[in-house]
Amino acid sequence: MLCGAILLLLLGFSWSLSDITIPAGSSLTLPCLSDLPSDLLFPKYTWTFTPEQERVGRALTHDPWWDVPDAELTLHVVGQQHAGEYMCVMEAQSGEGLVKMKRSFILHIQEIPLLMKKLHVMGTEGDSIILPCHPVLTSGNVSSASFSWYRMTEGSDHQELHPVFKSQSSSNKQDIATNRIYWASDPRKQDWSINIDKVELDDAGLYACEVYMDSEKKTMTLQLIVNPLPPPLCLNHSQPWEACPEPDNRSWKATVSEALIAFSVNIYAKLKRTHATSNLLFSPASIGGALSYLLLGARGQTRTELESALSLPSEFSCIHLMMKKMKDETRGSMLMAYQMFYNPKQELRESFVNQSVEFYDTVPEKLTNSSERNVKMVNDWVASKTQNKITMLMESVEPDTQLIILNTVYFIGKWKSSFDLKHKHGDFTTLSGERVSVPILYSTNFELAISYMPSLKAQVARFHLADKSSLYILVPTLVSEEAFYRLEDNMNEKNIKAMVMEMEAVPPVASEVTLPKIKLTLNTDLISLLKSMGLFGLFDDPNLCGMFPDQETTLLMDARHRAFLSLTEKGVEAAAVTSMSFSRSFSTFSAMKPFVFIVWSEHSKCPLFMGRVLNPKQEK
Repeated sequence: MLCGAILLLLLGFSWSLSDITIPAGSSLTLPCLSDLPSDLLFPKYTWTFTPEQERVGRALTHDPWWDVPDAELTLHVVGQQHAGEYMCVMEAQSGEGLVKMKRSFILHIQEIPLLMKKLHVMGTEGDSIILPCHPVLTSGNVSSASFSWYRMTEGSDHQELHPVFKSQSSSNKQDIATNRIYWASDPRKQDWSINIDKVELDDAGLYACEVYMDSEKKTMTLQLIVNPLPPPLCLNHSQPWEACPEPDNRSWKATVSEALIAFSVNIYAKLKRTHATSNLLFSPASIGGALSYLLLGARGQTRTELESALSLPSEFSCIHLMMKKMKDETRGSMLMAYQMFYNPKQELRESFVNQSVEFYDTVPEKLTNSSERNVKMVNDWVASKTQNKITMLMESVEPDTQLIILNTVYFIGKWKSSFDLKHKHGDFTTLSGERVSVPILYSTNFELAISYMPSLKAQVARFHLADKSSLYILVPTLVSEEAFYRLEDNMNEKNIKAMVMEMEAVPPVASEVTLPKIKLTLNTDLISLLKSMGLFGLFDDPNLCGMFPDQETTLLMDARHRAFLSLTEKGVEAAAVTSMSFSRSFSTFSAMKPFVFIVWSEHSKCPLFMGRVLNPKQEK
């Protein structure tokens, strides 16, 4: 339920030397005296009050409406009964004897005009709405008060309302509106607020609460605004994902490749800030794959946010066909798989299941009623798709889990040249200058392309791998935090594309190569990453109407990414799962200091894995 109440009081506050005028319902603090001589000792304060009508002095006693500290008098929620003269007398000792000082205040209470007491109450059709009414009365005995509620209509013929207590039922069964009106509190406690249950659009209008006590009458008017229920979330969002026009158009592949490059460098830029002093490894292909599969069922604003996060053009309908082609093209060196597990109480659209098979080669599976079996089912699937390189992704599956979307990427890139098989060690210099001894890969005659990229301020080596893929290693010229972070800051979409284009034109040369052996397994919590990418809708009632026909609120509660990378004599082995000044002929290349790496697919023309190594001994 969402209700709002706004009360606007547009009254002035007047103050003279001894005259004070304030609106009824305000609070006020009266200071006795200020700037007292510093030599006064043991001051004693006495307050007296002369009501405006009685004009008889009496000592002020503690009253529930105010309290009396030594030098100040505070009045809370003032009414006409507080109007009159307030006098403070201060007695104290000084070096010259007894000192007595006094100060008087004449307090006037200004009644709020009826027009200015209008309260606006807003709610939505079907809500339970409270119309407040608790005016300030001058008499202390409210049990004798009489009260009435009216719905004000045109002319003088107003409709009287008859609230009942919630435990009672209305005797007038013909008056449906009355049967929905209850006392929100107890009128004997000076609270005449009412509750309108299951408010309807026709309930909107002007209401009045009138309270009588002796000759006193208080009236409160309220404007009730009832907003209609929003249309069903899935209205006009039930159609399958639209077909890709001109499926063989080569420009679609270029669009997706450029989007994935931008997506990759964007993720790197965000993760480097949260992993400032550690190794970094992630698969943009895996994270992007999981989000694209989710995009298949997204509609409305959720679709827009996902397209923006993936750096795709708005309403780009060819993304799923292109992801399918990417998977098929890289099958020789990379195995990519998708899966979706959903709550057994949910029902999937038939069109979504069909398109899951068409584009992502998967049939969504139902979860079970057992958390342990669900964990095993998910982890077994992940292990089977990553050749057991990743065997544990989830430790638990909550009973209220509605949806789990998985993507795995398993990559094996064999070297075109070979390293020595002898076990060797070398010193790796960290950013702090510390030298750590690590196993190395070494060759005196390794074919690779080497160049210096001024735009990146780094030496770049391209290692050719099997099945049209490459490993790029970017090493800054100096071993320092400043040089390394400058390299990372320069890694934007434009510079990465230019680097790949230039390195593809550099012929390989036989070189002496030294690399640290690497084995990295890193976990990434994607929740903060996805929020930083603008995917707020996933955490607040996402529109997945292409997936579920009668969607209830389905919130993203968990998102994680786990990646594995191994750099050995055999080549580059990697796996990931998401739940979403040197010359060209330089003949020596060493990466025995912090570096950035990119595993690049020449089929898809985008990064498959990215990361950095600050210390090879940090495996996690």
